[in-house]
Amino acid sequence: MRISFITYGCKLNQYETELMTEKLENFGYVVVNGEVESDIFVLNTCAVTSEAARKVRQEIRKLRKKYPNSKIIAVGCYSQIGHEDLKKEGVDLILGNKEKKNIHLFIDKTGVFADAKYWLDDEIDGEIITSSLAERTRAFVKIEDGCDNVCTYCAIRFARGMKIRSKPVDVVVNEVIRLVKKEYREIVITGLNLGKYGFGEGYNLPYLMKRLAKIKGDFRIRLSSINPEDINDELINVIVNEEKICNHLHIPLQSGSEKILERMKRGYNQKKYFEVVEKLRNIDPTFSITTDVIVGFPGETENDFEETLKVVREVKFSKVHGFRYSDREGTAASNFENKVPGNIKKDRIVELEKVSRKISKEYKKMLLGKNVKVLIEGVKQGIYSGYDEYYILHETPYGALGDFNSVIIQAITDEGVISTNADRKVSGGYDK
Repeated sequence: MRISFITYGCKLNQYETELMTEKLENFGYVVVNGEVESDIFVLNTCAVTSEAARKVRQEIRKLRKKYPNSKIIAVGCYSQIGHEDLKKEGVDLILGNKEKKNIHLFIDKTGVFADAKYWLDDEIDGEIITSSLAERTRAFVKIEDGCDNVCTYCAIRFARGMKIRSKPVDVVVNEVIRLVKKEYREIVITGLNLGKYGFGEGYNLPYLMKRLAKIKGDFRIRLSSINPEDINDELINVIVNEEKICNHLHIPLQSGSEKILERMKRGYNQKKYFEVVEKLRNIDPTFSITTDVIVGFPGETENDFEETLKVVREVKFSKVHGFRYSDREGTAASNFENKVPGNIKKDRIVELEKVSRKISKEYKKMLLGKNVKVLIEGVKQGIYSGYDEYYILHETPYGALGDFNSVIIQAITDEGVISTNADRKVSGGYDK
């Protein structure tokens, strides 16, 4: 029996898709990724925005029309908090975030299985991938789940719980050792609220990162999204001193306006954000910072939006992910007054994207002539591609799939950069 996985949203979902894939393969199922004609389609859903939820519903309708005899299963965050919507779309089986971990026990069932309070006694110690991964170069490792922040716009803590659950240090270390032995060259450390790893357990993220960096092997470590208030001197020192850890962090900004940050209850202000950026750029002037920005939050004025653009320009993010605010049921912000009209949100996201493209180009210009390591992940028509330690996409004429390639950045493109092998002589200057 063939099962197709379609995954939405964050790196946590990507990890959990790999976990489900391994379990199902161990029970004799043939598992593929993406929309491939199959007996069963599993949608690992996201509900971070109304747009994310809409895309899931749209995909369900498309699959139902195209493959009327196939079973459709929805799992994940949208299933956890929006299963009534999914029932209306005719989904055959709906599993929450607890149940999807044991999808093999539910695969033959129909109906809704989503324990609303699962996170109160949930443990993630047993969520360990041993063999089956979709990618052959990069592996995700989930180390934490749950979020005890109270951001007024976010519904994901309802889906994943407000209790911090951390995977023990030795369990994470052993999982990474197995992946490195299988020649995965990049390990992405992920969690819902990564900076809270080890909360209440007597260990923390910097300690874990030091342990991981001591593992022998030719690989690198990348941290996924982490909030600015959790980036302290201890963590920064580990990043500085451990060569295996990439000089790249995804640090959500959400807004550059002090007023809006306070209404969002983000737990930091503009000054704190700039302090973190300054410390990182003192380590490496080209330290790569990617971010998330929400436009059109209730009460956001034109001046507030301009403050956000100002921060984007000053930080020189390597990439900005922009989102239009949308009400999520049960959140405080959904009851706020002074909602921003849709046409204004649309105009602001267009402006943000325009500014972000310009800033990204300015950041990449600073990398011209720099010697970096690219993990070769693809080849098409003789052009190799992959990401460097700064999470910049390269096109290069030389390489071997799954290996690191030492290159010099020669020119920038809209999507990334063009580079050549560091041991090749290049005549002339760099194309700016």
